Amino acid sequence: MWTETTPTSCRYLCCLFAGMLLVSSVALAQQYRSKILITPEGELSKGASLSTEELEKQIGSIQDAYGKSSAGRHLARHYVEQKQYDKAIEFYRTALAAQGLSDVANREMLRELAQVYLLQKDYSAAAGVLQQALNIDLVPEVTDFLLLAQAHYRMKQYVQVVAALDQIATLGLVMNPRQMHQALALYYQAGAYAQCEDLLRRLLQLEPDNADNWHQLASVYLQQNKKRQALDELTLAREKRVPFSADQLVLLADLQAFHKNPYGAAELLQQAMDQQEIPGDATNYRKLFEYWFLAREEQKMQAALSRAAQLSGDTELYLYLAQLQMEQRAWQAMHQTMLAACAEQLADRYVGRANVLLGISQLKLGDAVNARRSFINATLIAGANTQAAQWLEFMGAEPATRKESRRIVGVCYGSIDKQQAEDGTLIVDAPEAAADPGVEFQIKTVPSLRLFYASYEMPLAELAAQAKSQVVRMGVSLVKSGGSVDGPVQLISQGDLPAQGDSTWQLALPSSGSPRASGRFRVRTTEAFKCAYTALQGAGPELAEQALAFAGALQEAGYSLSGERRLVLPSRENGSGTIIVELQIGIQ
Repeated sequence: MWTETTPTSCRYLCCLFAGMLLVSSVALAQQYRSKILITPEGELSKGASLSTEELEKQIGSIQDAYGKSSAGRHLARHYVEQKQYDKAIEFYRTALAAQGLSDVANREMLRELAQVYLLQKDYSAAAGVLQQALNIDLVPEVTDFLLLAQAHYRMKQYVQVVAALDQIATLGLVMNPRQMHQALALYYQAGAYAQCEDLLRRLLQLEPDNADNWHQLASVYLQQNKKRQALDELTLAREKRVPFSADQLVLLADLQAFHKNPYGAAELLQQAMDQQEIPGDATNYRKLFEYWFLAREEQKMQAALSRAAQLSGDTELYLYLAQLQMEQRAWQAMHQTMLAACAEQLADRYVGRANVLLGISQLKLGDAVNARRSFINATLIAGANTQAAQWLEFMGAEPATRKESRRIVGVCYGSIDKQQAEDGTLIVDAPEAAADPGVEFQIKTVPSLRLFYASYEMPLAELAAQAKSQVVRMGVSLVKSGGSVDGPVQLISQGDLPAQGDSTWQLALPSSGSPRASGRFRVRTTEAFKCAYTALQGAGPELAEQALAFAGALQEAGYSLSGERRLVLPSRENGSGTIIVELQIGIQ
């Protein structure tokens, strides 16, 4: 430091020396930047690393604002490349605090710093930095608002997302197509569908061959419940031969049907399947049937329904097809449909309807004997029993015998019924040889079940008296827990069979879906259950006596019991109103 008495020449030399140091520091910063950016490998890379460390040590002592800002910016960019984001943020902050660079350079650094914050998922800091950049008295750029909108989106601040993007149009800034797609995605996620419409119309002018623009515009219309505009847009796209995915073609057909053009919807769907633009599967044939049904095209409707039933094996579709054929008095076709529907065991809820329809086809084809048995079967199960009884009365059939009233035996059978061929041949599981070759029992293996159940400690007679109310509560809980009933109620006991009968039970509902345990109700999956089975009827004590007798007979015949017993409780009564249940006793 000099004083008033310092010679002028000395002052000049000192100033010159300081200027040289300043030039040297700037040159040094440029030298380090060159080394950092140009020498990625080998010994030169090692030298660059050392230079970076030296520059980092010296930056605190640089007094010149420009030199300090430049050095900080170079170091920040270096650490971004190294993915050391904390250090990069530190040096960006150092460079900005020195205030040695122009507004243009500072704005660029703020943008870079904002992107580092975005990489670190510090969205609040990114938004703050971007707002600083926008506050600089320079003409903003589209990128600034896109980055700001992205930061707000990450914080789920959707109003601010829209406000940031709206500034682009307000300030008259021009977006290129890539930026328009970015803004479109952000607007869409924020629910600003009107702005999406505007962007997509502009994109269609710039990129008329981009199929995504057409379909996204239709999606935006649908989000606003503008189904007519969506239909018009997709129809025009189809005319222009814009590519459609299978889902998009189905959507177009649905929109046509919705706007009272089911014939056009059916034609579109049929053509798309014929040309293999969409799969000719059961789902699409069922939809095709619905369209032809709405269009009142009976032959085409029936053909589509028949194909849907064949592809899916869906009993409901077979039954509906049989009803259509009945209305057309196509008795032979109806009969073949019912035989196809009943080729495999039916879900219990379909057994009654199936037997009625089968019986009608049999009666109309002159097979009164089998028709009578089918109608009797239908009277034994809730849902179709009244209709079946009317048909029996119509044909003047003999009343059901005691044996016929015990259980369903026929072509259309359920989980606890016997299958019988149309010629009357009884189809049963191959009987297993017992110790006494003169004794045979009916044997089957029940598939694995998903059970929703509760445990009870009481005699069978007492539990049977409460079962109806308990099952109602259980069914409500099952539905609330995410499941649905998929079979008849079951009472299950396990362990050695007491001489007086079981008193510990699980009251269980077979279920589908994904039910969860709730309150006293639990969920478990059973293994396949090999059992001997028989039909029982009577009150609680009588059922217990019959179960003990059946178990004893099994053991006498040489069967080893597995220790599990099930009473299956279908909605079935005999002619006198007594409930009939199936007893299943596990065997090894």
